[in-house]
Amino acid sequence: MKKLLIFSFLLLFAIMTFAQISSEEAIPVIEGKGIITAVDDSPLTFGEFKTAVEKAFPGKGQLITGTGEVTRADFAVALVKVLGLEAEANAVEEICTTAIDEWEAPKEAWGALTVAYRSNRQLLDFRYGHVIEPTSPITKKEAAVSIYMAMNPPVKGGIATTAVAADAPGFNTLFTSSGLTWTICNIIGDGYTGTDNNGFYFPRMIKRMPSLENGLMKMNEDGSLTITYELRKGMKWHDGTPVTARDAKFQWEVMTSGAPVTANYFENSVSEVTIIDDLTFSITLPEPLSNAELGSSVYAYYFGWFQIPEHIYRKDFEQAKASGLWDSFVEKATKNPVMTGPYMLKEYVEGQYVILEAFNDYYMGRPNIDQIVMKIIPDSDVTFASTLNGEIDFGRYTLDLKQSIQLKNQLSNVFNVFFTPNIAYDNLNLNLRDPNDTSKPNKFFGDKRVRQAVLYAIDRQQISNVVYSGLAEVVDTWITDLHQMRDALKSPLVKHYEYNPAKAKELLAEAGWKLNNKGILEKDGVVFEFSIVGPAGSTQYQMMAQMIQSMLKQVGISVKVDLKPSLVVWTEIMPYGNFDALLSGWGYGVSDDASNYWTTDLIPSDANYWGGTNYTGWSNAENDEIIYAAARELDPAKKVALYEKHFALWTEELPVLPLVVAPTPHFAKKYIKSFDSGYDNGLGWIIQNWYIQK
Repeated sequence: MKKLLIFSFLLLFAIMTFAQISSEEAIPVIEGKGIITAVDDSPLTFGEFKTAVEKAFPGKGQLITGTGEVTRADFAVALVKVLGLEAEANAVEEICTTAIDEWEAPKEAWGALTVAYRSNRQLLDFRYGHVIEPTSPITKKEAAVSIYMAMNPPVKGGIATTAVAADAPGFNTLFTSSGLTWTICNIIGDGYTGTDNNGFYFPRMIKRMPSLENGLMKMNEDGSLTITYELRKGMKWHDGTPVTARDAKFQWEVMTSGAPVTANYFENSVSEVTIIDDLTFSITLPEPLSNAELGSSVYAYYFGWFQIPEHIYRKDFEQAKASGLWDSFVEKATKNPVMTGPYMLKEYVEGQYVILEAFNDYYMGRPNIDQIVMKIIPDSDVTFASTLNGEIDFGRYTLDLKQSIQLKNQLSNVFNVFFTPNIAYDNLNLNLRDPNDTSKPNKFFGDKRVRQAVLYAIDRQQISNVVYSGLAEVVDTWITDLHQMRDALKSPLVKHYEYNPAKAKELLAEAGWKLNNKGILEKDGVVFEFSIVGPAGSTQYQMMAQMIQSMLKQVGISVKVDLKPSLVVWTEIMPYGNFDALLSGWGYGVSDDASNYWTTDLIPSDANYWGGTNYTGWSNAENDEIIYAAARELDPAKKVALYEKHFALWTEELPVLPLVVAPTPHFAKKYIKSFDSGYDNGLGWIIQNWYIQK
């Protein structure tokens, strides 16, 4: 689980391709050369395919045979033949594309599809949901981009430079959770799974995502759960040693040994790890656990148990375990990492830079760019100036909203600026409890009708327009379409709140609030006046608070704005319920369960050492029961049905008022092709596909 209070940054929205060059760049070339004359989303026929190949590769059209529509698998097989890559395809033993549905491909197409998705080819892209859909017809638009890539394969070589704001305390998230450590480990490390731009988990080091349906998850007679993981063939550690199932079991031993790891709640719930063969192992949990198939508690699950190879660290681990002295072991693992990702740590100079170098034996193909350089620049103004003068080639969380817009307006001929979907939403926390005595209901917001009225009174689209240039999305619950429970949002049970001041006034009157002679609502001698606490130093949140203040005035509610240092808000006010209303942002992992946030036992209290995350004090027994059932549910459809009920209660009772979610800015020079970076998947989960073409 990742928790993150967000007090600044975030912005706008755009769709980026995942594995190939953009269609906007490829299609004009293909149409201009007459290779495909009318590129659209209609299926490509074999006749059109033959004509296109002949124009793109004179003399090769005869290799295209068949009638009717061309499937994506047949397209890959034919294009590999046209390019003379059959020997490379025939050498493939098992399909390896990282698509969720790759094993549904015809066996005779495994080699061609594997070649098509390698970093040095990029002949096919994924469809929505991170799937190949191998037996579906390929569209002319997809074919145009693929043929362009066949004609203009990725270029190998070069250096790409970015800027980061802080040093990394180490290079292994097993032992440190610094943001920069996370970013770097997404490039030098690999793991069971990744997530794409749309929030879909897909298999990376494992062949398939375990499920009850495919038999890799199994409920045992004693109520325990066994999950089997199948590793891909040919994966290597950065020193060239093959990756095996024994490495996974070794990391589990480390994480449950008392070593000072960042998190091990999942590992401690695993009762047994069994090695089945070199590339297969299983784990057993005493009882079902939602998201258990992701198999790790290391930073949003992605890495799994492949951050410390046994052949290098076993001896050091045994010595540390025996002595109880962990410093030397941790130092070795964090300062001299040996991992499995597309890049290796080459050089680090404290306070100056980090250099990463391409790993030649990466299983998805050697990265095209030779080196990634990360300059450590603490001052954001210096980073922006360095970007404008050309020293910085790409960035993620590198520039803020204002800077990103300026970069796009000022240097659109040099940079592509992307605004990718985000899951972290801005919200207004209305305390359900009396801040002076949390055992009593809040005199304003203890009534759900009042909470509903406040949301009806807030023009969230206007907040998007003013604060985020009109490109933030209004949200209805605590998740967005990036979350694994996205399908539950489609339920008619989910309540939506349009801007409706008249409805707000109606609900307030129904709750007993009436205007006094000063034009402010009053009830039983209590004037409806409260303060919105917000983080000082955030222009966005200050603007947002002032807008809400003005909007609520229109329905008779008097609001004061009280800005405080972020650390005070986070550590002294939120946990202890010392507020009536509090403006904040909240982010999480795309698979995080409601049980991490919205149950009664998560209301901050002495019992949980004031560490709960249910800050407004929402307590609903029916909701608790639904959430606990969802946390144990392994069937995806049944889990979605439970979340529909949870969201019905959540949007009816509004423990928090959801406002807007603003996307995240990324940028790259136009000569960096196949650039991609999405929310919650780090900087470089597919960084091996990037290439420089000047």
